[in-house]
Amino acid sequence: MNHPFFLGAVVAVLACSLQAVEVTPSAEQVSIANESVRLSYDLKSGTWSGKDLATATVVFSGARFTVDETGWKKPSGVSLAWKQSEVSDVFGRGRTLTITETPNGGYAPVKSLHLTLYDGQPFAVLGFSVTNQREFPMRIARIGMIDKAAFLPGKKLDQPQVLRGGAGAQPNRVENKPAIDAHNNILVTGKIGGGRHSLVAGGLRYREFLRRLVLDEKKSELTVTIEDPFGKLIKPGTTYDAVDSVFLDLTTADPFASLEAYGMAMRAANKANPKPYDFPTLCGWLVSQGGYGEGKPINDSASLVGQMELAVKSGLLKYTPVAIRLEPDYYCNLQYGDTQQGWWNDAAWAKYGSLTPPFETYGKFCGKIRELGGIPFTYIQTNMPSNDFALAHPEWMLRGDISRLHAEHPHHMPFVKFDFTHPGFQAHTLATWKRLAKDGLQGIKFDYPESAWILNGGFKDETHTTTSAYRKVFELCREGLGEGAFIHERNLGEYGTPMLDVTAGIIDLQRVWFDSSHFEPEMASRMGLRWYKNRSVFGYYPDGKSFKGMDADARRTMLTLVGLLSGRLELGTSFGRMTAEEQHDLTRLYPLLKGTRSFRPVDMLSAAPADPSVYVYANDADAAQLILSNNHEEARTIGAPLSGDQADSGSLGLDAAASYYLHDFWNDEFLGEIPGNGRISRPLKPLQSLVYSLRRKSDHPQVLSSSRHIMQGMLDQTNWNAGSFTLDGTARVVAGEPLVLTLATNGHLPGECSTSSGSARLVREGEVVKLHLTSETNAEVRWSLAWKK
Repeated sequence: MNHPFFLGAVVAVLACSLQAVEVTPSAEQVSIANESVRLSYDLKSGTWSGKDLATATVVFSGARFTVDETGWKKPSGVSLAWKQSEVSDVFGRGRTLTITETPNGGYAPVKSLHLTLYDGQPFAVLGFSVTNQREFPMRIARIGMIDKAAFLPGKKLDQPQVLRGGAGAQPNRVENKPAIDAHNNILVTGKIGGGRHSLVAGGLRYREFLRRLVLDEKKSELTVTIEDPFGKLIKPGTTYDAVDSVFLDLTTADPFASLEAYGMAMRAANKANPKPYDFPTLCGWLVSQGGYGEGKPINDSASLVGQMELAVKSGLLKYTPVAIRLEPDYYCNLQYGDTQQGWWNDAAWAKYGSLTPPFETYGKFCGKIRELGGIPFTYIQTNMPSNDFALAHPEWMLRGDISRLHAEHPHHMPFVKFDFTHPGFQAHTLATWKRLAKDGLQGIKFDYPESAWILNGGFKDETHTTTSAYRKVFELCREGLGEGAFIHERNLGEYGTPMLDVTAGIIDLQRVWFDSSHFEPEMASRMGLRWYKNRSVFGYYPDGKSFKGMDADARRTMLTLVGLLSGRLELGTSFGRMTAEEQHDLTRLYPLLKGTRSFRPVDMLSAAPADPSVYVYANDADAAQLILSNNHEEARTIGAPLSGDQADSGSLGLDAAASYYLHDFWNDEFLGEIPGNGRISRPLKPLQSLVYSLRRKSDHPQVLSSSRHIMQGMLDQTNWNAGSFTLDGTARVVAGEPLVLTLATNGHLPGECSTSSGSARLVREGEVVKLHLTSETNAEVRWSLAWKK
């Protein structure tokens, strides 16, 4: 299943028949425009502006393009030149307008602003180049792409709302104000003269810098910068053509559509392809913790092989593979600072109790897990060198300096750190990953990645920025483990470290919550309000979850929200303790939702600043999956209109002229028919979430739900044959478990049912018919049900 906004026609539904891009010069300005947007550079003032041509709205004006400028120095004057060039890339064909500012004196570099528009696209791409024309090296750290621009000059944005583009464990909620200071990306939306206006801006391609976006309410100023704490070194007489760029959409009114287009553009620019974790992952560390898990010491290779054997015995593998994660998390406070970190070999992992006989090597551990049908994962502490390793290889540490090796420190922020830009250490690290890949390892968790965010340089390779050195950690892993490996970045923002999107295109997964095994509504919203990047650029998950203390309602709420909004479930309940009921509910999630589309939080604006309570996944106006969540400690009725303006009303976006059937998955309850111009309202228990299918009523029999999977057959193929008056399809039936399809008869009587294997029986239940399919083996069962006219 693909996302509706794909490149190269990423926003064809947003802007039809856009004209080719044109560059228009005059004595006072030069502009670049298509039918959607115009960007104009004032050749007298040296500032630029952006205009939404559909509404004739100047969205910002007076923007400066700056490189390490704060405005306190008296300008020396500049010479301006511009040129245009054709472009053809993943976004299509277009043109780039380049404005170059050459200083007439002083010490500033030559700087070039690149403004790119495409045929048929409503967004712009902003880039830059810097030439060091001086005799000394320059290190640039802050590039103001839109610096202190007047936002909506002469206009008033009513009902203003903003959303930050969260990463890692950063909270992100819609805020009802025209102000924001965020990394990564932002949405600003509201009403101008009764009509909706939205702006989406953020990092597009990432390589050496982060992004910061600020809307200052008091000054009504918009600033978009490309930054790095340490900066990029530019040698004398050289030009730096930055890879890093900015996405800017100031014309798409629909905030959902604009954010989804941004997510897909970001995916294309970074060649991102995050792999879905289409299996539950048992975490050895989590199960071993008494507070989070069971207090059962299984975080060693032999015990975890035992857990894999229990998973096989339970029958779980009939439904899904299972990943087993061994976490060698020996900490520096336990043995005078000596750990496995940096050594990263079987001897060190065995010495500290992670690899145990008869699986005392990763080759043996991974081999046995894979032999049993599992997926072996492990764990690394990102930049926390073992003291004895640093002593053995001081040249591989930052600045070659181990003089603070003796000093006590917070366990994951040591004073002595690896230098991931050092060629020798890179070779050592890459060899480690290649060896583990050969051993059969398929996934890795990077714990404490904040330790690799180096603010003040000290790199062997001086051309690296803080950002590029951080990315190098994960690039080496990707190269060594291979494209098929699962890479997990646990950035929780500790010690003030920014939570960023800079690993786009390298990693698969980010965690959104600190250590926990419970579930609460904000966990869902941290993932759900990033739906436009989820599955397309990153996967997100809220740490491992234990079934301990959860009743059936709480368990199914957690599985619904983690399974459908996240797509990655990590377990703190061992296979020896998991009950049949817990395993049954768990298996309803697999196989996971595929593709780049995610559930939309359709009430994110209408319910703000509260956590969204209505999420919708819709192929079209014919079928949808609906999650309703009661985020309160008391029982509430939760609902939404089926049709209407989604941004204003939180509607499901269905057809007002149609009629829809509603089915409750977890309670296996047919809830009747609702008109498309009506409203769904369902009573929910405290902190309960339920998932429903919505199917447009047809004039012939149709499938409403499947008991096998939480998406209720929406991802399965069914076909109505009007000539033979038969309904048929294919169902993946698990050995020993009846698969039950709920069918709406729509006034017709069922006849004979045939199957390619196994057996079938029909049961009438009120207004619907239940088709029970069974098989003695796992099988793709083709079924066909005849109906009487």
